[in-house]
Amino acid sequence: MKIAISYPPIINKRGQTAMVSQNRNVQFFKIPTFLLPVIQGQAATWLRDMGHDVRWDDGNAQRKSYQKWFDELVAWKPDMVVFESTTPVMKFYWKMINELREKLDQTIIVMTGYHSSRRPIETLENSATDLVIKSNHIDFALAKVVPYVEEHKKDWRTKIDIEGLTINTRSKKKSERFRDTGYFRQVQPLSKSPLVDRDLVQWENYAYENGNFIQTPGTYATSVIRDCMFGKCTFCRYNGPEFTFSSMSVEKSLDEYQTLIEKYGVKEIFDDSGVWYRGAQAQEFARGIIARGLHKKDCYFGINTRFEYLDEETIKLLAEANFRFVLIGLESGSEETLKRLNKGYQKKYIEQCLVWMKKYGLHPHMTVMVGYYWETEEMLKETVDYVRYLMFSGLARTLQVTLCTPLDYTPYHEECIKEGVLLTDDYDDFDMSKLIVKTPIPHEKYYEAIRQMYKIALDPRFVLRQIDFFKYGRKRDFQFLFTYGWRALRRVRNHMYNLTVASEKK
Repeated sequence: MKIAISYPPIINKRGQTAMVSQNRNVQFFKIPTFLLPVIQGQAATWLRDMGHDVRWDDGNAQRKSYQKWFDELVAWKPDMVVFESTTPVMKFYWKMINELREKLDQTIIVMTGYHSSRRPIETLENSATDLVIKSNHIDFALAKVVPYVEEHKKDWRTKIDIEGLTINTRSKKKSERFRDTGYFRQVQPLSKSPLVDRDLVQWENYAYENGNFIQTPGTYATSVIRDCMFGKCTFCRYNGPEFTFSSMSVEKSLDEYQTLIEKYGVKEIFDDSGVWYRGAQAQEFARGIIARGLHKKDCYFGINTRFEYLDEETIKLLAEANFRFVLIGLESGSEETLKRLNKGYQKKYIEQCLVWMKKYGLHPHMTVMVGYYWETEEMLKETVDYVRYLMFSGLARTLQVTLCTPLDYTPYHEECIKEGVLLTDDYDDFDMSKLIVKTPIPHEKYYEAIRQMYKIALDPRFVLRQIDFFKYGRKRDFQFLFTYGWRALRRVRNHMYNLTVASEKK
């Protein structure tokens, strides 16, 4: 079969480019940020290895115009095209799919992504989509679906019984129009899925335009992790019955890192494909990096993790293995908010973990959100004050602040609906550029809090604290203020632009 794994280029009315990846909500940036959707990359590699003609078709990263992307896909005439989408661009996708159907009446159109996984009938009713995959294990699902469809071309819609699907049967009977096969149960080890063929996915398109990279070429995601072991935070998409945590074997993951470094010359690997290894696996991985000598290859490693997944021994080993950047969700400085979000930890443990990271030279990058529908002025002040304390004391090195948006029928979203605090149900408004919930205080106060926290990066007290990291004598630490600093400020400017536009619309 001819199969296209496809992402149409998306530019909003403000001339901003969509940032798309399988574990991120679509956001828009003036300066593009391209993230490799690694699970789709694994799916493409797997299907290619099965003998199919696979087209990697990321119009965003390939910098195509919409019309060029559309015309080329139509001209290729795929038997199947696989899309992925999230809430802010669902209406765009529905319209695009309907236009595509007029040109490709025989092509099987598959939709994946967090929103459609939770609202599959909605997508099938609003577009000419044939099939929705209700799982983040898209590679495993497609490896089963494609051979079945190929073998049962005439009646696959009514007979396919593979888990994790909702199918448009095209029946004239309304009661029989859609079939659902339940949730996909991942029972096979993640190691069965192949490592991404970086040449197939044109990896260089994703290796430079990313504000997280200190040096390039880099890669944003690997095949290490799928989803989150904790899976309980109320605002997070990893919380849901359709998502099942799994991890690649340590040895196979080490093989991937070695290939990226030695074959492709990658200078930075930041794994944000899910919430990374913990405990014994994390330590085994760090020891493997050292045993293979990869810590001496001038490559900088980073991970996405949770505070309670790190103890002093693990942090020490990661530092020895040349891990530096550690993304951790702080989310709030209010104990009440942390409890309501079901984060699973308290501020006292946060600080202990950050003390260990500072001791061994890791670079904590904290993510914070403001604008929860219950967040009072006092709670907001707690967050601002706590962030200032952590940044000025040198316990945290960098910061990312966003507005809390109720995403894709997460528990937080359902709670907002129940409480009647949602200000809109227009999916276009869910792009994290503005507050869309009723709050106890004016929205501008949350925007001002974001500005206050970002201004920390310009404070001499913060800059002086960065000198503490120079004692480790690592070249990458000296580069930080000059390389990472200006990229971080670029992201701040973009974020503030979005907030300004949102405020002007009010």
